[in-house]
Amino acid sequence: MIPCRHCGAEFDPDNLPGGTEIEAGMILARERYGDDGKVCANCLASRGRLAMMYDPTRHN
Repeated sequence: MIPCRHCGAEFDPDNLPGGTEIEAGMILARERYGDDGKVCANCLASRGRLAMMYDPTRHN
């Protein structure tokens, strides 16, 4: 268990739940923010959800 880089919640980076928002957040963590494995599922989901709604660089 490690603390989330954003909210401080304890989480297991090797045991994250699935879901579209979380997967999008994981891609962003790896490719854009460089914090892969350091962000909890709730924060990943928020990041992914916001990117899917508002990121002007994503293609439709």
